[in-house]
Amino acid sequence: MDMISKRRASRTLAVLFSAALLAACGGGDDAPAPASAPAPAPGPAPAPTPATAFATPTSTTTTAQAGGVETYQYAENGAAQTAGTPAFAASAVSFGATLASAQGYAGAALRLYAPNNTAFNASSYSRMRIQLRSSTDALLLIKLQPTPVSADGCTATAEAVVSSTLSELVIDLNSTRFPLPAHCGSGTTLNTVRAGLLAVDVVNPASTAGAHDLAVGSISLEP
Repeated sequence: MDMISKRRASRTLAVLFSAALLAACGGGDDAPAPASAPAPAPGPAPAPTPATAFATPTSTTTTAQAGGVETYQYAENGAAQTAGTPAFAASAVSFGATLASAQGYAGAALRLYAPNNTAFNASSYSRMRIQLRSSTDALLLIKLQPTPVSADGCTATAEAVVSSTLSELVIDLNSTRFPLPAHCGSGTTLNTVRAGLLAVDVVNPASTAGAHDLAVGSISLEP
């Protein structure tokens, strides 16, 4: 073998030796990692549990759930208060009263009874949806009536800010939103009344001279 052939053979062996050494030491570029599989698309969100209808007025005296509708009014001087006539229109029942003079306290109210006029166990419900309106005042009271009804109004009571347009409010059924009225030393607390909810009272408590009204549409409960 001539000198040129020997040199070529030596270079070839050196290249092969270097490649083997690199492979043994992990040298060289790593093979690209396989692409990760895409995350599966999330499934559809579960449908929300529908609200349970409590009272949907169909006239001035009844609801679609076979419950009754009643009106009442009160004032410091009863002779100074004149009750109006209840009316039903646009899926809401309305009522009002007129005060001849300002009173220390007064109210005009609608009472919508539970389905079939039977105590309703609302313990598993956390929110109330209620449609309200007043063309005369901005504040209404919502009273949850136990079984039997609290004659003095000392039961879980919420305040609702309303307008002259019938609008739906969503109110949490908790003791923060439904405390006992401040003037009540004792009464039926929320946890007690929820187990046997007989009716929902909506009261316009305005006590200034003049007309004061309210209207109530559907009432439903949500888990």
